[in-house]
Amino acid sequence: MKIILIRHGEAASSWEKSADPGLSDLGKAQAEECSNKLLKLKDINSFRLVSSPLSRAKETSKPLSKKINIPVSINPLFAEIPSPGINLSERKEWLQKIFKMKISDLEAPQKKWKNSIIAELENLEKPTIIFSHFMVINIIVSYLKESDLIVSFYPDNCSITNLSKNSKGEIELINLGSELQTELN
Repeated sequence: MKIILIRHGEAASSWEKSADPGLSDLGKAQAEECSNKLLKLKDINSFRLVSSPLSRAKETSKPLSKKINIPVSINPLFAEIPSPGINLSERKEWLQKIFKMKISDLEAPQKKWKNSIIAELENLEKPTIIFSHFMVINIIVSYLKESDLIVSFYPDNCSITNLSKNSKGEIELINLGSELQTELN
């Protein structure tokens, strides 16, 4: 069974300026291009579409949803890493510290977030495309690589990472999507 992770398109605003930005014009074009790539999957109509509740992920899912006429389910478990008590103005600095941390050093809210994401992946029962975020994709990739690094991969906007779940329920990384060439947003 295929599981595909899509990082959202370019956001219209940065971490410290908006808690939930939509897509920039470039991000909208990236989402359109991504949907065209996904349309080439021979079994595209068998996929379930899932998105983080954040605007940039939902907006990234829209072109594909419209083209294949499959609704997008919103799943808050695939939202970006929780930062309780961190002001918007402090979030960028906090995230930059998180990038250098190990999973074993995460605090309770972030450990719960990580465990919930992995459990949700393990519970998937049909092919699924998940529209999500940099840190979500990283936590999944690190788990599958059995790495304690939080960030081990820099998925570009609309990067397509492929996983597979076998009949025993084991998930494996098939291939990483394209890597980031610009500043994170």
